[in-house]
Amino acid sequence: MDKNTLIGALLIGAVLIGFTWFSKPDPTQQTPPPADTTHVVAQQPAAPQATADTAALDSTGAPILPPYQQAKEEKVIVLKNEKLALSISTRGGAPVEAVLADYLDQSKKPVHLFRKGDTRLDLPLRTLDNRMVSTADANFDIIEATDSTATLRMQLDESAYLDYVYKLRSSDYRVDFTIRGHELRRFLPVNIALQDIEWRQRIPQQEQSWKFEGQYSGIYYHYPQGDVDRLETTSEANEDIQETLRWVAFKDKYFSSVLIASATGFKDNKLTLKTEGEGSGYVRSGDFKGTFPISVKETETVVPFIFFFGPNDYDLLKGYDEGVDKANALHLDHLVYLGMSVFRWINQYLIIPVVTFLSGFLSNWGIIILLMTLFIKMLLWPFTYKSYMSQAKMRVLRPQIEAINAKYPGKEQDQMMKRQTETMNLYRSAGASPMSGCLPMLLQMPFLIALYMYFPTSILLRGQGFLWADDLSTYDAVISWHANIPLISSFLGNHLSLFCVLMTVTNILYTRYTMNQSPTGEGMAGMKTMPYIMAIMFFFMFNQNASGLSYYYFVSTLITILQYFAFRWTLNEDKLLRQLEENKKKPRKKSKWMQRLEEAQRLQQEQQRKAQKQGKR
Repeated sequence: MDKNTLIGALLIGAVLIGFTWFSKPDPTQQTPPPADTTHVVAQQPAAPQATADTAALDSTGAPILPPYQQAKEEKVIVLKNEKLALSISTRGGAPVEAVLADYLDQSKKPVHLFRKGDTRLDLPLRTLDNRMVSTADANFDIIEATDSTATLRMQLDESAYLDYVYKLRSSDYRVDFTIRGHELRRFLPVNIALQDIEWRQRIPQQEQSWKFEGQYSGIYYHYPQGDVDRLETTSEANEDIQETLRWVAFKDKYFSSVLIASATGFKDNKLTLKTEGEGSGYVRSGDFKGTFPISVKETETVVPFIFFFGPNDYDLLKGYDEGVDKANALHLDHLVYLGMSVFRWINQYLIIPVVTFLSGFLSNWGIIILLMTLFIKMLLWPFTYKSYMSQAKMRVLRPQIEAINAKYPGKEQDQMMKRQTETMNLYRSAGASPMSGCLPMLLQMPFLIALYMYFPTSILLRGQGFLWADDLSTYDAVISWHANIPLISSFLGNHLSLFCVLMTVTNILYTRYTMNQSPTGEGMAGMKTMPYIMAIMFFFMFNQNASGLSYYYFVSTLITILQYFAFRWTLNEDKLLRQLEENKKKPRKKSKWMQRLEEAQRLQQEQQRKAQKQGKR
């Protein structure tokens, strides 16, 4: 490259640099580029929405937020008495934690009905400009706070506000909850008649057995002047209820969270219940959506509610209806599942009063269950005596039954019919019946079933130990394993409960002895196996259930055995046999059932003879 060419290139470069410099815009007159403007607009929807009265922008161009959406430090108020500690957050203004002082969980710490993040209470507000504002996401201000009262305010604009007012009752699990609004007509449509409410909660596992705690967990609800119904599931369930509900409860085996709208009731109700996974620390999760009547035409709006965060204690819940007329009774005692119909009646008017009486004098629940079992056995003794007497009659007639079986041997239909006819004639003439011992036993069944309902749901047994059982409300594992055994682990669990084993062994031994004392007739072989099958079924049913229930049946069987041998020892079987022989001499009118049976047998014999004659031809 020569000197002229080099000088020319330098001059061209200088011209280009100078042109770029002088064409550069003045920074003081520069406007934001379109790309930056687009960025600002895109970010605005992500910020909380402002109301129509607060749509102005601040100096930075951001919207001026209404008070309830302005960033504030979250604070927690604790209402506390000797029974309940309820934590309420300024974020949403709703309860976030409930702790029961009188009850302990499996780790021996006070029971938490729920913790922060487990529950959410929301009143979705539809504003005048047709926006939805969630109270659960709003920031509330603390207006008043004491150990038992709190007022939290959601400031809607410069004059309108929504208050949540709480009052924890003394020595109680109930909390008065009042929704109070001022000038809501500035924020909500004046023609609004119903306000939505949404309440959800995860129900934590409190007991040793996830399976049986979940079995008694669900959503309970009450119709005004009607029944208490429930939603339960092992997977997921939904229920739409158009009728008015007075209260809704998220219930586990021994504790409940209840929202009561005693003045207004809930309408347009939707309930959802889901099963939480085993090992998750929860048993169920519930979701309730409904509406309640509201009017915002006046300056002040007041809607009262009541929360209950406490135990499913029958006497406690029943006491809330004392002195209250039937129309206004809450029937919260139905949170304690005592069975349906006659079973609940037996528990309500017999078992619970007896237990309450005994627990007033004794603190050892092993002794209380023993005395209660003795009381029930004495009450049922007349039925038991008739059953034993029926067995005794069958026993003394056993040689005559065996003689009839030997007289008509074989499995031919004709021989079997003759054996059956003569056996029934013997029973009828002697005044004995193989079925007469069954009726007294059937009359005892409602009591057995009622107690099966009572023991697993009575919170009085919770945490009460006896002998090797640390807690009579759950299983008493004497042997445990971690391996999952197909079918066995599903039905039996990964353990053996000692009281359940003792109950099963005792029942099998008693059944084996009594069966050997009874005569063997037609069709009796199959019936003899039934008690053994039932004993094994009960073993699988009770192994994961309350040890207090297995202990009751174990003690009941032992008392039955003592009654049986005492009856055998006091009964003169020779005298009984003579009495039966005397009965044979008395004329007896055949019952209609016996007449029909004999007529059926006669017709069957005639058909057999006709069939034999036709076969010979």
